[in-house]
Amino acid sequence: TYPGMNRSYSLVSRQFFRCPSDQPYARHDLRIWESASGHSPRLQNETGKLLLGDKLLQDWRHRTSRSSARIRAYYDAHPSRDSALTLNKNKRNRWGDPLPTIDHRIDADARSREDATKSHILEIFKKLARADDGKILSTEFHSYFDHPAGGCRMGEDPATSVCDSFGNTYDHPNLFVVGSPTLPTGGCTYGTLTFAALTLFPRGSSAISMVALKPSFSISAKSDSA
Repeated sequence: TYPGMNRSYSLVSRQFFRCPSDQPYARHDLRIWESASGHSPRLQNETGKLLLGDKLLQDWRHRTSRSSARIRAYYDAHPSRDSALTLNKNKRNRWGDPLPTIDHRIDADARSREDATKSHILEIFKKLARADDGKILSTEFHSYFDHPAGGCRMGEDPATSVCDSFGNTYDHPNLFVVGSPTLPTGGCTYGTLTFAALTLFPRGSSAISMVALKPSFSISAKSDSA
């Protein structure tokens, strides 16, 4: 990264999209942005001294001589079968219909490898910082589902799934579900193209139900780098 690069676009690595079979499971993306934190012009320095004219420019140039990177990783967190989608009778829309309540739960295997996955990602952050003589300023862990999927998962057994691989539901032969609801698990990055492909995949679908829903956690860090 370099000071002043477009902060709206990130660099994306696909290196960790596939997990080697001979290593502990840890599948995630890796995105890097240039961070503007501490790089904007200011009228006062750390001691509160007023900065104007050349002193303001000198201070600004000094603080932008090196860039700061924001690094983020979304990792796989597979859903538990105990996850549920229910109707909340206490919350209704303007027509009186009960609103859905989504209860996302992580399965036991995903929970058991959570600490190891965090350590794996933090080691990558440290490696990136060392590569350019930088340092990690802060890290954050967010335990939320950023792109949840599922709800009508596909499968071969009607007892454990809602529809087949074409999105044709087992209980209603003329009902097709398309897009992300049919995914058995979420992924570690955006699944828009996958959703689009699943939408076009159903054969002879006349009734289509569309929902744009995907599970992942994120770890992010800010680092000084050149």
